[in-house]
Amino acid sequence: MTEERNLTVGEFKKLKILVVDSNAFMRGVVADSLRRLQVTNITAAANALEAFNIGRMFKPDIVIVDWDAGRMSGLEFTREVRRNTTGISREVPIILLAASIDHDQLMAARQAGINEFLLKPVSAHGVLSRIEEVVLRPRKFIDSRNYVGPCRRRRDDPSYAGPWRRLTDEPPTKTTTDASKENAFKLRAILDNLTAYADRTNVDRSASIRGMYRLLCDYSAEVSTLGDEIIMRVWNTALRYIEGVGMTDTYDIEVVKYHFQTIHSIVEMPDEAFLHRTAVANELERLVTKKIHNAHDHKSDVA
Repeated sequence: MTEERNLTVGEFKKLKILVVDSNAFMRGVVADSLRRLQVTNITAAANALEAFNIGRMFKPDIVIVDWDAGRMSGLEFTREVRRNTTGISREVPIILLAASIDHDQLMAARQAGINEFLLKPVSAHGVLSRIEEVVLRPRKFIDSRNYVGPCRRRRDDPSYAGPWRRLTDEPPTKTTTDASKENAFKLRAILDNLTAYADRTNVDRSASIRGMYRLLCDYSAEVSTLGDEIIMRVWNTALRYIEGVGMTDTYDIEVVKYHFQTIHSIVEMPDEAFLHRTAVANELERLVTKKIHNAHDHKSDVA
């Protein structure tokens, strides 16, 4: 059996990758993961129209597009590329970024011509997995009357239990006990309350930041009783972010909300995804440390 090889640093440095996402923070998260893989030729767009304009000159080797890419969804973006109407190569590998995926979405994405899925929360390991899939194991490109895109047939690996779903995979399922279901319900309710608070318009920015910090502290004891070490690591990283960045000009509520989204995703991950859960927590801790350092550097420059 021939061993599957990995991309070299030199090959990563040659890649040109276009990231399309309406959320500036998420564009930064994906770009940061790419830079960790030594990808240096990265450009980003906030919407599909901007991506088409950039893509004509940039000519990306890979496109990573969010399911919600602004007025035009990630699927609509993919269909336009496959129709050869955008100036971007119709055969370019397209990786769809999504918070979750169900069976109907999976079928729609396959029909649109998506190559791979990358589920949030994003980690460098997840990005690596998807890029190597489209570069090292590309599928034949089909151009027929009813379908244009990568061949929808591919081998299945029954031993694969990772969180980065392939287009041939069914959405993940797992067996849960009554206790774990109750814990998940409690946690989702807490996260919903925190997200609702974050989404409220508050004229007093300082009071809003202090209020979010106070809520996180108040809920900490309850979340800790759920007994999930990885979730508590992400929770504490959110607290550390507010402590380190809170009263600076660089504070971004989207970073805090990303922590909530990450916890939501961790709750849905199957038990077999322990390594991915850990990788996600490590990635978020590293990202927050970087943002705290940048905030302090910015404060020093201003002073």
